[in-house]
Amino acid sequence: MRLAVIVTEYPKFTETFILRDVMKFLEFGAEVRLYHLSPYNTGEVLHDFAKPTRAIARHVGLVSPRTLASFGARLGRMAGPLALIGAQQGGKPVLAGKSAVVSVAASAIARELAAWGADHVHAEFAGHPATAAWVIHRLTGIPYSVSCRAHDIFRTQRLLAEKLGEASFVRTISNYGREFLANHVRGLRSEEIQVIHSSVDVEAIPQLGPPPQKGPFHVVYVGSLQVRKGVDLLLRALAALEIPDWRCSLAGDGPERETLEGLAADLGLGGRVSFLGKQDFAAVSKLYESANVIAAPSVIGPSGRTEGIPNVAIEGLAFQRPVISTNVSGIPELIRPGQTGFLIEPGSVAELLYALEGVHADPGGAYAIARQGRALVEQEFSLSVNAQRQFNLFRAHSAAAMGRAAE
Repeated sequence: MRLAVIVTEYPKFTETFILRDVMKFLEFGAEVRLYHLSPYNTGEVLHDFAKPTRAIARHVGLVSPRTLASFGARLGRMAGPLALIGAQQGGKPVLAGKSAVVSVAASAIARELAAWGADHVHAEFAGHPATAAWVIHRLTGIPYSVSCRAHDIFRTQRLLAEKLGEASFVRTISNYGREFLANHVRGLRSEEIQVIHSSVDVEAIPQLGPPPQKGPFHVVYVGSLQVRKGVDLLLRALAALEIPDWRCSLAGDGPERETLEGLAADLGLGGRVSFLGKQDFAAVSKLYESANVIAAPSVIGPSGRTEGIPNVAIEGLAFQRPVISTNVSGIPELIRPGQTGFLIEPGSVAELLYALEGVHADPGGAYAIARQGRALVEQEFSLSVNAQRQFNLFRAHSAAAMGRAAE
């Protein structure tokens, strides 16, 4: 099977779950091309496990002589998609302009995929990647699918009825996302949307014993430093923590780093909080092993930007570490209070503080809950199981299976 996967950025530190899926698709015997709409991210970490994807990664310049030539050759067939973009996104000129530019690049990708004989195109996220896949389908007839996660559907629903409505199938990572789409996107029905959770390679993660009880109480956060991640709330909770000996490791980077470093200084947290920057998975694994608790205090950020289900929470439970997260979006499908983790209301420093102190006061009970969390990850968030489910859908909705040939 010849499969094209479209992403916006490559590599991207916070989207390793996509590359893990791609590695599985290769393992299943697919020929894969990984198209990234933005130029190669030289400042990002490409984890060791994902380095084979360099050989299949491709970038088509958004506006170049090559893409403009492809666009000009198919100008007549581009009229329909461009008209819909104008009709649905015209009130947002910046968004409409970006979609139009992505469409130009998609025309060049379409030519490549038709010549290659692609069987299926999969878009990771319902934003620009889905726009590209939709245009490719309009130009070639190649079946496509879309993975919907969080901000790509929550911030705006403009053009989603067209992009998702013409897809062979739509996948969300949570039941919350499925119901949101069914309620907010014209023509989509809940029973037609596939729910396949984001996944971790849980089989490759050993079942760890209880967190270390000697040394400082270690709080770990892994992820980007953005408003919607709620790291400022974690710092404020730590400042009020009545535990004599604790430390916090923050692995990740992002636009809020300088602000958060300033907040940590203002709160007098000093050397107790370490801003580690981006770390590869080997380093992150060691952090999980040494952690007494994983914090993922997500909130709803500006313009509705929020989580689907944070990967750090899935990974934390896979490592059998207690996880504290918030009642946002699909998170309660993973973090079930008293069963698999500790769920608090978003934005509540008091509840976060109470949860941290609770884990510290009863490490045995917290570990027992984390073990149940690991069992849930094995059942519903396993990479090998969920990647196979997704790959089976690609095959069922391939050009050959659906009796279509690229034009």
